[in-house]
Amino acid sequence: MNISSVTGAAGLTTRASEERRLCVRAARLYYESGLTQEQIGEQLGLSRVKVNRVLRLARQAGIVEIRIAGIDEPTDAVADHLVARLRLRDAVVVPDAPTGDGLTAELAKGAAAWLAERLRPGLRVGLGLGRTISRLPETFRVDRSVDCSFTEIEGAAPAEPTGFASYNVTSRMGTIAGARTEFIYAPTFVSDRALRDRLVNEPSIARALEVARRSDVVLQSVGTVTGSALLHIHGVIGVEDLEQLRAAGAVGDALGHYFDAEGRHVPFRTDDIHVGLTLEDLRRVPTSVLVAGGPEKLEAIRGALRGGYFNVVITDLSTADALIASWP
Repeated sequence: MNISSVTGAAGLTTRASEERRLCVRAARLYYESGLTQEQIGEQLGLSRVKVNRVLRLARQAGIVEIRIAGIDEPTDAVADHLVARLRLRDAVVVPDAPTGDGLTAELAKGAAAWLAERLRPGLRVGLGLGRTISRLPETFRVDRSVDCSFTEIEGAAPAEPTGFASYNVTSRMGTIAGARTEFIYAPTFVSDRALRDRLVNEPSIARALEVARRSDVVLQSVGTVTGSALLHIHGVIGVEDLEQLRAAGAVGDALGHYFDAEGRHVPFRTDDIHVGLTLEDLRRVPTSVLVAGGPEKLEAIRGALRGGYFNVVITDLSTADALIASWP
């Protein structure tokens, strides 16, 4: 890691803002949370030697004195505590906003900024479907074209009555970044397992799914087991299905696959009709990002994180506080 020059108490140069944030995070984990350099390396994806170097630079830059002189935004401090408590790779905490459209916009804005900072040549970014992910293009901006790719992680071809195709943002994100785009030319959900099996074995779709599985980063939200869930709104599941899922202990879903409060998979018929990645696929993605917030989604977020389906979370302040307080 090449951290830009240190200029006394003034700290790192503007160009090194991301390196400064890394220094702050490592310092908080080391001095406030009491983690060892080896543990910090595991969480941040760095070698122990690099962690030692980052901590040394933090001291040289004046970030560490008697106290940690990091970013003053309270949401940044909460994000650092969230990373330490839940043993995540990263976290972003956005300010609280009214539930609904305002919260969705804040979460999408935080996710767009997080992704823009990390976009690099060769990166493959997988995008799911949903209300929050659909708003990423509103604030996603890059300074120059990046030779990377954006790929769907589930089918988004029009298939009435689901209406999920309206949430597809892969093309728009690729256009903004000047990047390549890759698609899964199939519906999100189909009528039965036999049809799903034929589709996923079709060579072009099988190749697209394999590309999606090789994503370096995936951004996806989670659904609830309530009447406001997109799967219910778009007719994939009915009221009786919701009752059956709740009776089985389900608290949420990711990509149409349900899980309980401890993150254990709850088998359901949507497993057999979904065209896209599975919960196990999400676990294997190097950087799997959960973008969700609000009290209604707290149980689903907590279950998804306990199940290990995501290692980065982008959420609001109240939800972050609730996760920290309730984490075992």
